[in-house]
Amino acid sequence: MGIFPGVISAKGAIEQAIEEGTRFMMETDYIDDPDRPGAVLGPKTIPKRTIKLMETYGEEPFWTIHKENPEKVYDIEIEL
Repeated sequence: MGIFPGVISAKGAIEQAIEEGTRFMMETDYIDDPDRPGAVLGPKTIPKRTIKLMETYGEEPFWTIHKENPEKVYDIEIEL
């Protein structure tokens, strides 16, 4: 359909998404929390969360999330 989901990298959100598959990209952005207006997840959140989550889920899903998915969405090749 041309729509590709992005999941905010807040605690719990990525875990929930990865239980359903790897067809998403991890995002940082404003946190939708009325008790914390203007709260933001910084860009360092994604590498830190990825490293922590690899302890539970291994490396494989994150190759898809961080390499294969962006390559498909943006029609690019990410070289390692």
